[in-house]
This record gives sequence, C-alpha cells and structure tokens, in this order.
Amino acid sequence: MAIASKEFIIKAMSENIINAKKKLSQNFLINEEVVLKTVDELSQNNVVEIGPGIGSLSEEILKRNKVLYAYEIDKTLIPLLKKQFSFYPSFHLIEGDFLKQDFSYDFPISVVSNLPYSLTSPILEKILLSDNDIKEVVIMVQKEFYLRIKQTKGKDYGPLNILISLLGKLDNVINVSRNNFLPVPNVDSTVIKITILNSLEFDKKDFYRFLNSLFLMRRKTLSNNLSSYLKSKEKAFKILEKVSLDPSSRCETLSKEDFVKLYKEIKDYNFSTKTI
Repeated sequence: MAIASKEFIIKAMSENIINAKKKLSQNFLINEEVVLKTVDELSQNNVVEIGPGIGSLSEEILKRNKVLYAYEIDKTLIPLLKKQFSFYPSFHLIEGDFLKQDFSYDFPISVVSNLPYSLTSPILEKILLSDNDIKEVVIMVQKEFYLRIKQTKGKDYGPLNILISLLGKLDNVINVSRNNFLPVPNVDSTVIKITILNSLEFDKKDFYRFLNSLFLMRRKTLSNNLSSYLKSKEKAFKILEKVSLDPSSRCETLSKEDFVKLYKEIKDYNFSTKTI
C-alpha cells in the first residue's frame, strides 16, 4: 500500500499514527499520480526534500535508488520516517527547521517539496539564493502563489518573480485539486518546476536585497525608491538618466532586464566614485 493512498492515510489517522497539524499546514496527499509526476521531474541522483511529512515523496524517491537528504521540522514524524526508511542506506534525515539548518552541498542536487504554504516564499528564497549546484526545484504550492510568481508585470510582480525568471524557467507540472488531500484544505495546489539554466554574473543575494528595497514601497515612483536605496536623490536621477529609465515609472512596470541594467549601473557608479 503506497503512502500517498487514501487507504494508508485513513488507517494511519484512525490508529493515531499521524495527525494533521494545522499550525504546520499539514494535509496528507492521497493521489499516487501526483507523487509519480513530481518525482519524474527530478533529474539528479542526489535529492534534497524539504518537509517529507509522512514520506509520500520520499518513498518513491528512494524506490528509484536516489540518495535523499530530507529536512523535517515535526518531531512527532521523525520516528515514523526512521521506521519506514531506515533500511535505505541512501536515506539521510536532517531534523529541524530547514530555514535554520545548513543548506550546502558540494555536488549537483534536485530539490523537491510539498511546501507549507505559509512559508513558501522564505523557503524558496533560501533555495534559490544558495550557492548549491541546483538543477531544478520541484515544489507543490498554493495555486494562487503560482499565478502570482509567473507574472512579468503588474501588482503581483515582485523580486521573487524576477529572480526566478533570471535563473531559469518556470513550468506548471500538474494541477492538484484540494480533494486530493486529507483533511481537505480550502485551497487548490499546483506542482511547479523551476529549471535552473543560468548563473548570474553578479552577487544574487545583494541583487535580491536591491530588488526588495525598490519594491518596498510599491506605489512610490522608481526615483523615490531608488533615492531611498542610494540615500541620494541626485545620484538616483543621474543613474536613471544613464540607463534611460523614466524616473516617474513604478517598479511593477519594469522588465527583468531593466533591473539588471539598473543594478549594474549602480555598482559601476559606486566603484567609479570610490576610485576617483
């Protein structure tokens, strides 16, 4: 009986082996097809899984003879995971909050997760801003989150959209109705894949801080936000003129290329002023 089956989940819940914790956004997947399609997208032998839960994805990953590094925060699930997968020498369990754990590997990896929806952005940011050689990130997210991060302009457009589009390609793997979980959540989900195709030619962490500063006050003009970031209105207008960007425009109207051009000009400007 597969872990991602209705029979397994109902039996485990009735025997109090597992309980869905609301504070951890736990809902147990009962659709094996979703598991298979998700794991099919993982190209690497070494896989990092964030939040294995009761092991629905873990089971299929290990069956395919992959090496699995699984981060689990829920202490009550640790004994269950150890019991189910301890006979796999390729199973490595890291206990604790992924956001507080070391995330550094010296070999290529695939990353997979059914993310807790309240922590999707910070976890995805930690993954994408790491220095790991990540080939793809395959994660289940709330459907509305996917609809937001695929935007290239407008009110839902922001730093994470830009970072993803610069690093690679975003695809929708499979839509997952809320009826594929127990207990049934009040949202639908989507499994997305971010294929990493590019390494940025500048410090992506510093660039991401720059993006967050510009998007901090979304309704303000580009010149206002840039002036705050540079702590100089004069410098902001000079740089905007140099890169031919309208000072009265707003960040949500700029392309990813505009942000790269602006960031590079700022770095060049700072370097040249320091060396004069």
